[in-house]
Amino acid sequence: MLSLLRKNAYFFLPFLLWVIAGGILFSKFTKEELFLSVNQAHAPWADVLVTGITYLGDGISFAILLVVLLIMKKFRLFFMGLATFLLVTVVVQVAKHALNAPRPISYFEDTSIIHTVKWVTVHGSNSFPSGHTAGAFGMFCFLAIIVANKRLGLLFMALALGAAHSRLYLAQHFYADVYVGSIIGTLSAVLVCYLFQLREKTTASKVCPQPAAGNVIEAT
Repeated sequence: MLSLLRKNAYFFLPFLLWVIAGGILFSKFTKEELFLSVNQAHAPWADVLVTGITYLGDGISFAILLVVLLIMKKFRLFFMGLATFLLVTVVVQVAKHALNAPRPISYFEDTSIIHTVKWVTVHGSNSFPSGHTAGAFGMFCFLAIIVANKRLGLLFMALALGAAHSRLYLAQHFYADVYVGSIIGTLSAVLVCYLFQLREKTTASKVCPQPAAGNVIEAT
């Protein structure tokens, strides 16, 4: 597990900073303040940009990635990605329907203070946690783990944060929803990838057992 995290430090170090910063923000500001500070910082051009960014966390984006992996005949990666997607979906949906938390549009008495985008349908229930955010972090964490260029982890983290920001901007979620969603998505990807690696190591050790001490041959 530690090896997996170290190899992908370009994603996981910024993620750790995000988790720490989120905890600090929770201790300093109220639920309402955190939401409005993001939602009320808007502009016409940002309405268009953020609407596009939010689809990075849509299940369709993850599905497209899985189709691409199938076309490339990367079957192992396909099943890793599929398992990540399914785990994120199950955890999020169980939590959503168990808690049925109100979304901002249903929470605030004065909805005139909430910025909405006219072409985006604003939902009123099942707020916690954010499925789009969990999906985005799950997908981009998975990509950060499987790509050869590990520095792309910084870009993937930035895109995942963009998707999280979009959910508050579009008045779909509170800060806690996206914060917990990001953790669900990231941990799901890490757990799945780790279990796949562990299974492969276990299988390899059974097929090719380690040689006796004093007769170790370095693998090439």
